[in-house]
Amino acid sequence: MAKRCPTNEESFPVAPERLQLGGLDNSGSVDSVRLPPHSLAQTSGVYWEQPPPEALASHFKCLWVHRMPTGSPANIAIVPDACSDIIWSSKGLALVGPDRVAALITVPAGETIIGARFRVGAAASWLRTPLHEITGRTVPFDELWGRSTDETETRMREAADVPERLRVLAADLLQRRATSHSPPADLAACIARIEADQLTSGDPIRALLQEIGISERTLRRHCHEHLGYGAKTLDRILRLQRFLTACRCGPANTLASLALEAGYSDQAHLAREARTLTSFTPREIKLQLTGRPGSGQVGNLRSTI
Repeated sequence: MAKRCPTNEESFPVAPERLQLGGLDNSGSVDSVRLPPHSLAQTSGVYWEQPPPEALASHFKCLWVHRMPTGSPANIAIVPDACSDIIWSSKGLALVGPDRVAALITVPAGETIIGARFRVGAAASWLRTPLHEITGRTVPFDELWGRSTDETETRMREAADVPERLRVLAADLLQRRATSHSPPADLAACIARIEADQLTSGDPIRALLQEIGISERTLRRHCHEHLGYGAKTLDRILRLQRFLTACRCGPANTLASLALEAGYSDQAHLAREARTLTSFTPREIKLQLTGRPGSGQVGNLRSTI
C-alpha cells in the first residue's frame, strides 16, 4: 500500500491523518508529540501482488491489492520503499509519491485499495512530473493528467470485482506507455549499484560518481527529479527494506545478525535508522513481521490480466 495531498487529503483513504513523523526532530529523536498506535501496513488485512503485463515491466514492479480488515479503521505505517504508486480506492484514482520516512495514516475499515507500483526511478519519466514535487504527497490523478482519467475512473468504479478493476487499470497504463521513456542511464547505474548493496567505501557516493562518470551536481539533479531525494537517502531506504526482508526470511536470527545481513555497520546503526525512518524500534518491526498473531497475510494473485 502506499502514501498526501495539500488540499484534498481527506478525500483519499491513504491520505487522511498522514503524518510525516511530526514527532521527530532533525536528530531523529522522538519529542513530546504523541502519535496514535500504528501497525506496519503489511501486517494489517490481506495484501496480494502480481507481475505487471510484460509491456509494462520496464516501468512497473507489480500490480497489487490491499484489503483492509473489517470492524474498525486501521491505523497503519507505510514504510518508505523508494517507489511511487498509482492507486484506486472507493474515493478514486490518485498518485502516491515517494516517502522519506514512514507515512502514518488511518484507512477506513473494509477498504480495498488497488495499485500499480513503479520501479525505483521509473515514475517521473512515465508521469512527466519531477518526483521532488510530489515527495510525501498523495495527489488526485486528474491534477496530473486532467480529464483524460475520467473514463478510467468510471470504468474502475463500475467494475464488478477486483480482477476486473486490475484489468481496467492495466489497460489504461498500456495506453499511456507510448508517451513514457526510460530514466537517464547514469541514474539507472546509480540505482543498480545501490540496490545491489555495493556502496561499501568510506565515501560511497564519491566512489559511485567516479565509477559512473558524472558530477555530483548532475547526480543530485537526476536523483531529485527521478527519486524525489538524493542518493544517500535512497541508500538508507533500500538498506531498511533489506532489513525487512531479512526479518521475514530469518525470523529466528538475532537483531545483530539481521543488521549485518542488511548492510548496517552494527545493531546500534540499525536502531537509529529504523527509529528515524519508521518510528519503530527494530525489535518492534521484527515482532510485527514474524511473531504477531493475526497479522496481515501476503500472497500472490492469480493472473487476471
